[in-house]
Amino acid sequence: LAETQHLLGSLLIKKGDCSSAVPLLKAALITYKGKKDCEVLKSDVLDLLATAYMKKGDNKFAILSLEQSLKIKTEILGPDDLACANVLMILGKLKAETENVNGALVAFKEVKRIQKQVYGKDHLKNAELLIEVAAIQNQLGNSDMAFRCYTEALRIRRSQLYINSPEIADALVSVGKMHQISDDHISSMECFEEAVAIYSKKQNCPELTDVYYLLGTSQLAKGDKKNGLSSLEKCLHSRENMYGSNSDEWAEVAYDVGIAKLETDANDGVLLLEKFVRIARTSEKVGSERLSNALVKLGQIYRKTRSIDEAMELFDEALQMQNGQDENELWVSEVMLHKGSIFECRKQYPKSLACYEESLKLRKSIAGEDEVTADTMKRVGEIHRLRGSYDQAIEQFESALDVYRMNVGNDHESVADTLHCLGYIHDSKNDSDKALTYHKEAWNVRKAIFGKDHVKVASSLDDIAGIYQKVGDNVKAISCLKEALRVRKLTLGNEDMEVATTLFGLGICCAAINETPKAMECYNRALEISAFDGSNPKLEAQALHQIGCVHALTCSYRDALQSWRTSLSKYREAGLADDHYMVACTLGNIEMAENVLSSG
Repeated sequence: LAETQHLLGSLLIKKGDCSSAVPLLKAALITYKGKKDCEVLKSDVLDLLATAYMKKGDNKFAILSLEQSLKIKTEILGPDDLACANVLMILGKLKAETENVNGALVAFKEVKRIQKQVYGKDHLKNAELLIEVAAIQNQLGNSDMAFRCYTEALRIRRSQLYINSPEIADALVSVGKMHQISDDHISSMECFEEAVAIYSKKQNCPELTDVYYLLGTSQLAKGDKKNGLSSLEKCLHSRENMYGSNSDEWAEVAYDVGIAKLETDANDGVLLLEKFVRIARTSEKVGSERLSNALVKLGQIYRKTRSIDEAMELFDEALQMQNGQDENELWVSEVMLHKGSIFECRKQYPKSLACYEESLKLRKSIAGEDEVTADTMKRVGEIHRLRGSYDQAIEQFESALDVYRMNVGNDHESVADTLHCLGYIHDSKNDSDKALTYHKEAWNVRKAIFGKDHVKVASSLDDIAGIYQKVGDNVKAISCLKEALRVRKLTLGNEDMEVATTLFGLGICCAAINETPKAMECYNRALEISAFDGSNPKLEAQALHQIGCVHALTCSYRDALQSWRTSLSKYREAGLADDHYMVACTLGNIEMAENVLSSG
């Protein structure tokens, strides 16, 4: 009866009916235990019970069964028999699954001893064992030990198997992953490319799809965007054929392809990310981190190309997903920056300020005072400036300046830009002395970075000229503007709109010191450039207005009237209403000229 139960239990396990097999095997075991000379049968039943328990997911009882079987085999066959090694191998795997890694390593060490004694060191069984040990070492964070185990397993398989064996490809993938973890992407690509070559010779090979994914991520990490995207697209196409384009498996790769395509084909990238989001929202397999990152990426794109309201909804959804996860505070800080920029765009400055300040608080708590922290300080300062809170704005910009200097030194573009902002704010406060000091300092930093013949140096000269003009020192203002004009002509050419703008400013200063012919020359040249360019009718209108003023100074009211009427037309073309102060001034001048001419 026991032998029949034993045989029937074995057959039921093969059929997959483990629940029916277990009671039959237990009954046979009880019978065998009561008989002498049945140790081998008892051991075999215990092995079958372990198999049934493993298939049912009951690893605890599987381990107990195998330990009893091992004890019997050791007593009958001795501790050096391969049968003991086979049981120990299974025990090690089960203990690893139940997170008893120390027990697993002890079991694997004994397997290694037996197999080396029986087979020698270069047997394929040893390669299998090394891969199991490597997985545990990797789990324990012993990446160097794991790498050595995987590399030795690969060596053994290369020595024992034919060159295109899938088992060699499996080992190559394991070694490649270790290289990938250590950011050695050149070595990882070599392993993955060799694995692809082997797997490609095998029909219907699902492993090939996964290796294309690994290869693509390494290629992208190394900066090879073209081949990286090509590898990921091969993986995506294969998963679509295997699982369909609405599957979790497809979506996982669609995310990476979508992110990569944003730089090369933004429309396709957006479509893939949108489909990924639709799938991921209802999936339990796709990680929340990927979904929230995709939402933020789409939000950034929507803000620029579609609707800031849609973008805000995506940012809020992403934040809700990460709520309460302290390890993601840096990510939350970045999303709060995006939200703040939308509120700033809407001119909802209190809400924008709240977002920026929260972003700054999180950033400082995680990253300390780095460059991005300084960038965020500037955002906070800019909102204070827009609200007219100049002292608070200055405090933030000065803090940002200190942080930039601490991180990148003095001769850096961020330092120059921050000095420019401080000069602008002090100018708004009518503190011309401090404004001039900051603008000159920004000018000197930009010269140190870019050399004297750079457009950003010319911009600083504009700033300095503006302060001199404001305090009535038009001679110094003219000197600065002439140098700015020289730089812009040299770098941008004579017909650039920035040249026209500089000429217009130079004309204003020349007129202020009664150099009327020079002023008229500047205005006419500015008008000529802007009229030919056609992109700035407002500047054309301003130049025409000032030309009219010069004509009026010489009592040439007909010429002045013609210039002012054309100026009015250009202001309206630029979209300025009649109650705009520039338009109103021109209308007043037109009325004055018409009265003068009508009176005779």
